[in-house]
Amino acid sequence: MSYTDSVPNEDLLRKQGEEQFHFLADFIPQLVWFTDPTGYHTFFNKRWIDFTGYTLADSVGPDMWNNLLHPDDQERARRVWGHSLATGEFYEIEYRFKGKDGAYRWFLGQASPQYDEQGNIRQWFGTCTDIEEQKQTELQLRQREQELERAYADLEVKVTFRNLELEREVHELRQRLAE
Repeated sequence: MSYTDSVPNEDLLRKQGEEQFHFLADFIPQLVWFTDPTGYHTFFNKRWIDFTGYTLADSVGPDMWNNLLHPDDQERARRVWGHSLATGEFYEIEYRFKGKDGAYRWFLGQASPQYDEQGNIRQWFGTCTDIEEQKQTELQLRQREQELERAYADLEVKVTFRNLELEREVHELRQRLAE
């Protein structure tokens, strides 16, 4: 047996690694994406394709993802992503993506740069985690808080008026007793 027979084939190891990566990227519940150092999207996992209805060919590019964002989130997303690209700082943002059904869902977008041996950004690795349920719960809690604040304010007014009524009645009783 020769040395080359005992050393794993680099191409085979690379292929196995890619297969394992794709399996993992498609298995986790997040939308997974990569960009080059300039922000040009080069990879999206199957969950992205399933959620958006866009093919990989439709999705790659510098700004395609932004077209799927809610119009109210697009400018902020461009600004935050641009800042991360310019500085290399961790990217984090909450925004709404439109699914293939036309409905928007809230996601937490996060990305971190991967560096080469010289300290240059080689690529960005990002995920989008569906936080729709959390956002709906947060909205319901805020609405409930507002309802409680209104109820408290109403109760406060009622108590104030009742106190004034009681003070008036006590005053009238004192006047009668004094007569």
